[in-house]
Amino acid sequence: MQPDSLAGRSKEILFAVIRTHISTGEPVGSRTVSRQWKESLSPASIRNIMLLLEEEGYLEQPHISAGRVPTEKAYRFYASQFDASEPPSKPDQELILNYLGDLSSMNEDEILENTSRVLSLVSNNLGVVILQAAGTAVLEHIHFVALEDRRILVVLVSPGSPVQHRILRAGLPLSQPELDAAAEYLNTHFRGWELEKIRQELTVWLAEQRSTYNRLVESLRQLNDHGILLQHPLTDVFLEGASNMIGRPELADQTSLRELIRALEEKENLVRLIAECIHADHAPLQVIIGLPGKPSLLRHFSLVGSGLEWSHGMMGRMAILGPSRMPYDRAIRALGYIGRLLRSQRVN
Repeated sequence: MQPDSLAGRSKEILFAVIRTHISTGEPVGSRTVSRQWKESLSPASIRNIMLLLEEEGYLEQPHISAGRVPTEKAYRFYASQFDASEPPSKPDQELILNYLGDLSSMNEDEILENTSRVLSLVSNNLGVVILQAAGTAVLEHIHFVALEDRRILVVLVSPGSPVQHRILRAGLPLSQPELDAAAEYLNTHFRGWELEKIRQELTVWLAEQRSTYNRLVESLRQLNDHGILLQHPLTDVFLEGASNMIGRPELADQTSLRELIRALEEKENLVRLIAECIHADHAPLQVIIGLPGKPSLLRHFSLVGSGLEWSHGMMGRMAILGPSRMPYDRAIRALGYIGRLLRSQRVN
């Protein structure tokens, strides 16, 4: 049973389990599904189909006596059924237009704040908007200076822009000769490139060198992982809906909730996470289930987002971030609708 051949009752029962779990956060049993079923289908028949779905990796049973919950594979298949070009429901359209219906009367910050707020309201998760200038910085020269306590001073020279200075902390100590070698590699191979293009190319190259160990590769991996090619000063970040995380079963442990909120409040980490997952260059909407990096609990989270653009040359990314059991249909259609709305209206 492959994703493209999953159909009929198997697909309908899987979607019934997913929708119920998204709504309740609890494992779903066959009797719960049977009460929703329009046809005459016994709990035993539904249970057999759920067992097959479990064998195929779409469902799992967290406890022996519990019902089933969807896996990442199930959520990916479920999310793939929705098209961002389809309009949201009438209530969601009205909600979006209430916040973004007259962009001409708003300034830039109001638009971005309202966009993150309405994404949060539509999804009951976190709404994130990251703004960046369309004129992307170009590398002319980069230099690293080793400081104490694994800190590194990054000096970035870009044509037509002030010299940028930022300090980052590496996961492992890097010596000044290692930093000099990394800077020489970047300056030799990427001078004149846009920073975002360098980051993408470097990420691909480092992945290809995964089985290769040498100090240059390790130095570049450390520096890339810690965001050396993010533009500075920081892009503007608008985040709404942190209170939606309170009371979620996935974050019942207060330590986990604090860890998540603290990570999201560190804007560099959030910008890097969104940039790694959602490409801004006119990319179609993307769904990432099981997020990379820290905190570790993000592996149970999903990100639905896309690049966004509007007049006056402004570009960025917008996304909905939350536990994997999010309403993907509402999230995907809302993001597509908002993207079209921003492109169609002129901003002051």
